[in-house]
Amino acid sequence: MKRLIFFFLILTATQSAWAQLSPDSFYVSKAELPNAGYYLPAPPDTASMDYVDDIIQWQWGKTQRPLPRGRQASDESLWLPAIMQRVMAEALGLDTISAEATPALARLLVKCYNTGDSSTHAAKVKYMRIRPFVQMGDGLWAQWDTDYLRTNGSYPSGHTAFGWATALAFAEMWPELQDTILRRGFQFGENRIITGAHYQSDVNAGYMCGAAGIARAHVNPDFEKDILAARAEYRRLKGLPKDYDPTVSVDLPRGDRFLNPPVDTASYRYPGDIARYWNAKPLRLTERGDSAVRNGDHSQAYLLQYFGNAIGMTLSAESTPAIVELLSNVHEVSKLSAYTLKRSNFRKRPYVQMGEPTPLPQWEKQGRTESSFASAHANMAWALALVLSEVAPECNNEILRIGFNYGYDRLIVGYHWASDIEAGRLLACAVVARLHANAEFLKQIKKARKEYLRIKRNN
Repeated sequence: MKRLIFFFLILTATQSAWAQLSPDSFYVSKAELPNAGYYLPAPPDTASMDYVDDIIQWQWGKTQRPLPRGRQASDESLWLPAIMQRVMAEALGLDTISAEATPALARLLVKCYNTGDSSTHAAKVKYMRIRPFVQMGDGLWAQWDTDYLRTNGSYPSGHTAFGWATALAFAEMWPELQDTILRRGFQFGENRIITGAHYQSDVNAGYMCGAAGIARAHVNPDFEKDILAARAEYRRLKGLPKDYDPTVSVDLPRGDRFLNPPVDTASYRYPGDIARYWNAKPLRLTERGDSAVRNGDHSQAYLLQYFGNAIGMTLSAESTPAIVELLSNVHEVSKLSAYTLKRSNFRKRPYVQMGEPTPLPQWEKQGRTESSFASAHANMAWALALVLSEVAPECNNEILRIGFNYGYDRLIVGYHWASDIEAGRLLACAVVARLHANAEFLKQIKKARKEYLRIKRNN
């Protein structure tokens, strides 16, 4: 009885605190955030082959509960910024993050937390997906979660969104620790599968929402100011010189350090990739399949045209030089990050593994020698979408929708497994965070935004 009363008090306090949050507690208002109910697909239903992966991962989560990872998942289930303060303090090697001891770090964390959490709202309300512990008639494995989750949508995962949003911001704040920070943010999302509160597809969507929320937060000048203040505070806490710059001479984030290894044929999760391959294959005979074939082109020229359609502009070196320069740099850096990961993790592509032809025969020979993990197409498209949505936030829903779909097209044509595409998008989030720690990149963003607004006014 005492435990139930305690849970009720925690829940009541949490909901009351949320209701009393001021606009200053967010970087982006709920109305201005990208609409995840538009740019993300609907969650898999129980009759879909995509649901197979969700079931497999739910079963995996149950196996983790008796292990240290299971205890971690339970301990980190609290829906309050206090838990993220503990997680990020550990990643940064600090004793604590709090408003009293580390006001700048705490301010950045709380506002990212709230922004990330809000980023899932539109899709949660739209779909109201039943949570796995309810669907399976199972119990929750979580110290802090309660039955209120029965009336709260499972898709996308709010915990994942605020955890990943916070991790991306802190990786930008101190890129020297980016892989450690990102790994904790990634695992924070996975923990929700272990507790039974979310399916894998809910968590995948939560990562995307968190990244989209932080992309939109970059439009707010306060975000950059808070990043700089938190960086200065952390520098002091670590006793580093005032002129010490953690953004210099730091490589791109390493996907093999913060993501899970690729799924192989011996993995328990491989049947989930197989199921999703067969689920996507019939789309080759539809208009979506025709689009997927066209989107096999990942050249800069093609992607400029592709995303130009989303913002209603012809993107070219002549008419939009600042935007083109920005996106060209993002294209090259994201491609480099993907191919670096590919070289260290070879995986056969689906059409090779299955011994089947594809709608893109001209690329089949080359594809046999290139790793399927992670998807460079998904990586480049999502990175471009995140950056362009910052340049043209008025169009962010359409930008993010086509950026997301571009990655899924690789599953339709048989060139990537679904888990490779998911890894590619997550790597893109990390790359964009690293780029934002570069002063010259921030100047490019602002220059591109001014160019976009000038063209819009003149038209």
